[in-house]
Amino acid sequence: MDRVNTTPRLAELRKLMKENNISAYIVPSGDSHASEYAADCFNRREYISGFDGSAGIAVVSEEAAALSTDGRYFNQATQQLDDNWRLIKFGIPEEITWQDWVAEQCKDGKRAGVDPTLLTPAVAKKLTETIQKAGGSGLVAITKNLIDIIWGNERPTIPTNKVFIHPDKYAGKTVKDKLAELRGEITKKKATGLYVTALDEVAWLFNLRGNDVEYNPVFYCYASITRREAILYVEESKVNQSVREHLTTNEVKVKPYSNFFADVEGASDGKYLITDTASWAVKTAIGSEDNVEEVKSSITDAKSVKNEVELEGMRACHIRDGAALTSYYAWLENQLIEKKASIDEAQAADMLMEFRKKQDLFVGESFATISCTGPK
Repeated sequence: MDRVNTTPRLAELRKLMKENNISAYIVPSGDSHASEYAADCFNRREYISGFDGSAGIAVVSEEAAALSTDGRYFNQATQQLDDNWRLIKFGIPEEITWQDWVAEQCKDGKRAGVDPTLLTPAVAKKLTETIQKAGGSGLVAITKNLIDIIWGNERPTIPTNKVFIHPDKYAGKTVKDKLAELRGEITKKKATGLYVTALDEVAWLFNLRGNDVEYNPVFYCYASITRREAILYVEESKVNQSVREHLTTNEVKVKPYSNFFADVEGASDGKYLITDTASWAVKTAIGSEDNVEEVKSSITDAKSVKNEVELEGMRACHIRDGAALTSYYAWLENQLIEKKASIDEAQAADMLMEFRKKQDLFVGESFATISCTGPK
């Protein structure tokens, strides 16, 4: 694997750290929505460290840099990290944690910084306590992501793929019914409204889907639901006329994605609900602790209980996929046994995709095919 020379990037980052009066900068994986998988423009940890595994967190101090990841990626990280980086092996009992490593860098009243959209309030609070216990000042929110500044024009843009409707005949429940149930939960909590930040939850709530994240039918957005109003925050170029009519019919307003935080900060007094996956930035924008309550997501609970339409859809989909797999296995047997052909993993995966594409209602794969042949 090729290594990235991170020396110039780290030098640029340390200049920005000095300007922001921080002694350590934390670069988590992921996006501002706590997504398990994110678009390429959010691969900031990969950009600064050179490590492209799916899990990990990078921390840069005034004179050192560390990357923490789990056992799946120890070998990969060793190969990809250049000499600027220390590998912190997560899960190894005798190994320091990345949190304690940050705290060590912030002794003598120093402070660490992070993009507040990339940590939950709970993680930010615990990390602050860890830093202060070690003699540091604490953790501060740096609202402009420092990696984005360094990345500059080379950074991929946020996806602008079109949003599309997930019809009621497949969803099994209308948007109006979902909103009515959600507002019932808001009323039970005696709250003014709920901010929805998880991409899959917004997509489910409004019966919409997208293609912004590979293998995930979601799009970048936020939502605000009060007892009287529902707002979808999404880049408006992604919304065509049919989607706009779908939202209007269901009494959902559309506002630009970039307006979300300003609207949260300017919201009327009252208690607003957020889930435990909402970011530190969202909680801070709401303001006073008296105006915010962290709750278990009622949307996650609701979408985990499948209705009869969804259950039938799952059954039918597995029958179609079974047919595709049967055709694929027959083709593979013919190639290997009858024709004595040599088929590599990539060719086999491509052919499996072709058989699946022939099935009705095929949209895409849920993950890349994982296949191998021969000895390890």
